[in-house]
Amino acid sequence: MIKAVTLNVAIFVSVLLLAAPALADKHAQKRGTPAQAQAIVAKAVALFDKVGMKAAFDRFTNRPAPEFKHLDLYIFVLKAAEGARIVAHAQTRSLIGTNASTLIDPGGLNIGNAALAKATAKGAWVDYGWKDPITGKVVPKSSWAVLHKGYIFGCGVHKP
Repeated sequence: MIKAVTLNVAIFVSVLLLAAPALADKHAQKRGTPAQAQAIVAKAVALFDKVGMKAAFDRFTNRPAPEFKHLDLYIFVLKAAEGARIVAHAQTRSLIGTNASTLIDPGGLNIGNAALAKATAKGAWVDYGWKDPITGKVVPKSSWAVLHKGYIFGCGVHKP
């Protein structure tokens, strides 16, 4: 009897160990990469320049094709004045109009001020805590932020 229980436990543990990499890989396949985040921002800036502010922001927010919302990645745009007001957001429309300088991450970092301070025309990474769209938990996030024509275009990588 003890040998049978031991054998069953050994089989169960072996199955779990064999399945763990597959489960981790499945979760990883839902995550975007830093390079993909940078590409989304570049495409967003290009569309902004091509069709103008109103049409681009509408596309990002209301019709975010995979170019602007992919896996856990999504474009967001802040006006680089007025406290970094959110003017487009492919993930959470309800954030539009929010003054990003009122958003404080769990570590006490003012997210809007951090984006204003770090975003450049060439782009820079801004680190803060934010809700992961896959798990629903606040996790570390790094967003690629590009300052372009008075707006900060961003897309971030969640780090659960």
